[in-house]
Amino acid sequence: MKLDVAERAAGSTARDYAYTVIRENLVSLNLAPGSILNDVEIAEALGISRTPVREAINQLKSESEIIEIYPQRGMKVALIDLGMIREVRHFRTVLEMEMIRICCRMAEETDLKWFEDSVAMQQFFLERKHPEQTMQLDNEFHKKLYDIADCSHIYHFIRGMMIHYDRVRTLEMEDESYREAVEDHDHMVHAMRQKDGDRAAEIMRVHLERGIRNEGRIRAKHPEYFKTDT
Repeated sequence: MKLDVAERAAGSTARDYAYTVIRENLVSLNLAPGSILNDVEIAEALGISRTPVREAINQLKSESEIIEIYPQRGMKVALIDLGMIREVRHFRTVLEMEMIRICCRMAEETDLKWFEDSVAMQQFFLERKHPEQTMQLDNEFHKKLYDIADCSHIYHFIRGMMIHYDRVRTLEMEDESYREAVEDHDHMVHAMRQKDGDRAAEIMRVHLERGIRNEGRIRAKHPEYFKTDT
């Protein structure tokens, strides 16, 4: 097992550090669905003790069931569960259609400029095939909607569940279908500038449901990553 290990942020606890590194490796598929997890190896790679690593793993399991723990036998990364992803997508669609309606009313010029700059940066990194940066900017784009709507706590609440969804987004990056997602963001910003809440909400609905149309193609390319009963 080889982890991509980011530098530990100043003031970050060992548990938070372990959580961030493990989560990022799960989303990037560096820790691939179905792979074995070894908390001792993770602790050594991060230069911390085993206890905060176990705490981080338990947190991830509690939030999303992304880790499967077998007492006395070990741990492994859960396979991608399309049923769970559809639940999360439906939940997000309902929430974010409302978030962007609120933003059409509340977003100020500085907010709109922020969104425009974000889309430009997403296009920049997408063209240069930097998926991690593109996805990070994508996440920040959606988080900004919650922030403007004064609903940032809701965003943090759903982030744990979104990890399953994020793994499929990583596979979409390989499939080049992610380009459509960035175009959706551009259209959303135009709708917000026009304060057209109905149009913005419809773009958001299509945006978040787009993955449903890509699932079959992505699953066919990586059948080993998916649960067989979904």
